[in-house]
Amino acid sequence: MTALSLISSPLPMERMPVSSMVSSADPHGPALDAGEGGAADRLSLRQLRHLTANALQQLLNEVAQQGELRSTRAGRRLCEDIERRILLSAALANALFGMTREPGPFPVRLRSLGETVIGLLGDPDQMLSLDVAVEGRCPAVLEEVVLRVAHELLGNAVKHGMYMRLVGRIRVSLASGPRGTRLVVADDGWGSCQRPGHGQGLGLVRALIAPFGGTLDARSGRDGGFTAEVDLPPVTPGDDRRDDFAAGRPPCGVA
Repeated sequence: MTALSLISSPLPMERMPVSSMVSSADPHGPALDAGEGGAADRLSLRQLRHLTANALQQLLNEVAQQGELRSTRAGRRLCEDIERRILLSAALANALFGMTREPGPFPVRLRSLGETVIGLLGDPDQMLSLDVAVEGRCPAVLEEVVLRVAHELLGNAVKHGMYMRLVGRIRVSLASGPRGTRLVVADDGWGSCQRPGHGQGLGLVRALIAPFGGTLDARSGRDGGFTAEVDLPPVTPGDDRRDDFAAGRPPCGVA
């Protein structure tokens, strides 16, 4: 019996061996970090990825075995949608956290994030296009917060801007340089008088960027559409704010 694999790209879905869920670069996982606590943490992460991948793979196997349900058109569509959403959820978790495999390069993670959010939250009949542009190199200390902010803003665009729209476009741009890092997520959807300054998603964005001294400018266009701009100040060499962020501590110099 073949099984669906937790692939990195949501479309097209392919039937592949279970072993392909493990990173093709190193089937045994990345080398353990040196230093106090590093080896134990890396081993725990490898085990978590293995457990998560196996659990999701078992769900896919169970869906694939529902022969009676697949005998009807509605049943086949339901099974396919469940399979698709499991794969998209895994791909999204990988883009954000490396849940079932070691994260790839940042630009790849950003694009994968956009594709999976659209696929997971959009309607299968919608035709939503995605443009992703990355200029400069995002500082490593900001990568995680940028991805998590992009996730919230993309979800906002799909759920609100593209609600009940058949066709639409979402643009993601990231520019990093001496003056800082700017993330822009814009859509050509309905726009909304309720989104600027309100809503759980934008509230989460403000909470995520506050420890970094970031700012958010969210606005609807006069003729529709919605744009969210996040500005993060420049970082200095040796900045350890990524560790502070992961631990839930405000970085040095931020109250």
